[in-house]
Amino acid sequence: MVNTKKVEKKVSSLDLLWNQAFLNLDAWVEREEVREDHLLQSTKNLAENVKKNQTNFKELSKQFTKELFELENKSREGLLLSTISLQSLFPIKSYEEINNQLDNLKNKTSELVLKPFDHIGNAKFVENYVSVVEKYIEFRRNNRNLYVKKVKDTALNIQVNQSALLNLITKPVRNVIFPFNKFIERSHELTK
Repeated sequence: MVNTKKVEKKVSSLDLLWNQAFLNLDAWVEREEVREDHLLQSTKNLAENVKKNQTNFKELSKQFTKELFELENKSREGLLLSTISLQSLFPIKSYEEINNQLDNLKNKTSELVLKPFDHIGNAKFVENYVSVVEKYIEFRRNNRNLYVKKVKDTALNIQVNQSALLNLITKPVRNVIFPFNKFIERSHELTK
């Protein structure tokens, strides 16, 4: 009889449709919860990767900054070492003033080169940064070549003037002190 009571309680087709709709809805909710959990996990992973990349980026940025300053310092030291012999020839400015100007130039160019790191999250800025560094290197090379050319030209002019002054002073003194030297030079010129 128990079976008959259960059988007596009939489920209508409408109830079956609603139950099926509710089951589908519950299944959809479960699927969406799984998707949301997956999305949340992916978001957490992305955030961790961004943090790791930011950490890596910060380390790369520090390393690049260090290398940039080392490049600037080595370049400056090389310039000073290569022009130290010319120090007495250019008394217009003291080496302290030149060093201050070089330090200012180094700091300003470093600021310009490192400025795009503020916007590194955007891929466009990363691409622009490469072109900025290339232009910066080209600018440095051109200005360095121009500076070296100007220093060489100036030094050559000073050298020519110094040798002319030295010849102007030494010839009369040599003729007075070494009168026979004049005859030796003339005979040497005739043999050529």
